[in-house]
Amino acid sequence: MPVREIHTEITRPTRSEIAALSRLPVASIVDALGKTGALSYCLKLQTPGLVLCGSAVTALGPDVTVRRAAIDLAQPGDIVVVAAGGGKERSCFGGVTATHMQSRGITGVLVDGMVRDVAELRRIAFPTVARGTTPLNYDYPADRHGGAVNVPVVIDGVRIAPGDVVVGDEDGAVVVPRDQVTTVITRTRTAMTVEAEKWWSRRGQSLGAVQQLTDCGYKVI
Repeated sequence: MPVREIHTEITRPTRSEIAALSRLPVASIVDALGKTGALSYCLKLQTPGLVLCGSAVTALGPDVTVRRAAIDLAQPGDIVVVAAGGGKERSCFGGVTATHMQSRGITGVLVDGMVRDVAELRRIAFPTVARGTTPLNYDYPADRHGGAVNVPVVIDGVRIAPGDVVVGDEDGAVVVPRDQVTTVITRTRTAMTVEAEKWWSRRGQSLGAVQQLTDCGYKVI
């Protein structure tokens, strides 16, 4: 993974595509991706009731100046992905930064690490996915020499490239590769329609599960 590089240009999905993904449940998106792209259950939405969705601008490492460079390069509708290495001892994101990001039209943040000022994040309704919270933050600079902006990063074994779409809700978070966005939207919508029609047709009926289990050797007592 390249370090000490700042890439200023990335390719993003359209705003209408991002808006479409924001209206789809993360669980259904994961199904449409063939059970891939889901981030660890340890990364949770810290702002209940909100949805994180946007094209990723990546910041490698926990350093504040690297993160600020990513914020400077982000466009309205983007989210910032802070690949901080998953550390749980110190936070590397908080309310002041969130307020500034929000003023620039940035729609949320994914932090592979800890955050603080959660009451403020919730008050200003800034979608935040992170591993947890702690009031203790870093002494900066923090690993500035190992940082980078807008390079592919890996979190929990999932690759996130600049311009990929990250969607997070109360089920978790998923990464939709930029070149699969259109396909995933169509596939998710179709599957949700089929599922809804299937269960509507079965309303009030037996699911036949007892007979299915009997057929494969269960003993009914």
